[in-house]
Amino acid sequence: MMYSSFKIGLALLSIASIWIVIVFSGGEKISYTTDLESKETTSLELDLNKNGIGFYILTIPNYSKNIIFVQISDSNGNVIADKKIATKMAVNYFKFSHSGRYNMEITNISEGSVKIQADFGDTKAGELLIPLFISFSGAGFVIFSGYKKLSSQSTAQPEENTS
Repeated sequence: MMYSSFKIGLALLSIASIWIVIVFSGGEKISYTTDLESKETTSLELDLNKNGIGFYILTIPNYSKNIIFVQISDSNGNVIADKKIATKMAVNYFKFSHSGRYNMEITNISEGSVKIQADFGDTKAGELLIPLFISFSGAGFVIFSGYKKLSSQSTAQPEENTS
């Protein structure tokens, strides 16, 4: 039974998509919601393994020009990343180089109180290389099948009127 390159490409893209969803859903992540008063600080701790790329998502549902300061530090107290956030939602990434407990401190540096939602976790970027390769292969098959289909089409040229 012969399968078309389009069907093979779609199958590869589907497999890669499901694999990526499984990797993301199994990742280390904590979520936290709180109200911070002016100049108040809260912290989240997460154990991260090996080395990789971590992330944090900070959302301010009732944003009104609030400014939040976020600082990520490792188990030795070294600051890995820090950022002032003055938007309704921020997604930021940081590199970590060893296993240990990582700390995210969130400080409200605006005048009024603010409600925040924070997510802190590991992207598991190293586990995405194989599904990424499968995904690009599937996309290549789909593009190749489209090229084959278009190259086999002949375009009709209008006949010249000789009268």
